[in-house]
Amino acid sequence: MIRIIMKTPRFALTLVFVFAVIASSGCATRATVKDESRQSVRFASTEAAQTFYEAYLARYYPPGAGSFTVAIYAPLPYHHRKITTDNVFFNEAVRTTDKNSDGMISEDEASAYAATVHQRSASRK
Repeated sequence: MIRIIMKTPRFALTLVFVFAVIASSGCATRATVKDESRQSVRFASTEAAQTFYEAYLARYYPPGAGSFTVAIYAPLPYHHRKITTDNVFFNEAVRTTDKNSDGMISEDEASAYAATVHQRSASRK
């Protein structure tokens, strides 16, 4: 009976197909983490600090950021994720805000940063 089954080309093709699917169903995942030390920053006043941090939080942690979507994807044999830490986001915000690069964020600089953040969030809606 085994000889009869093995003579059938369909059975052989099906067997090869099943083996190929099983052999290729594994998934390799790689993650790259981008991190840097947090930049030291000073503020000209408490109002400047308040304005900067409110805009920073609104930009990088908007309301609803904790929600998630469930999706089903076809398994791929390789997946690469890039993870950026909070320090990278913070340093980018400081570099963007501190226009004269003196290490101190003034009220004018913080207000200008907040205006650009609020302008971006308004354009997304």
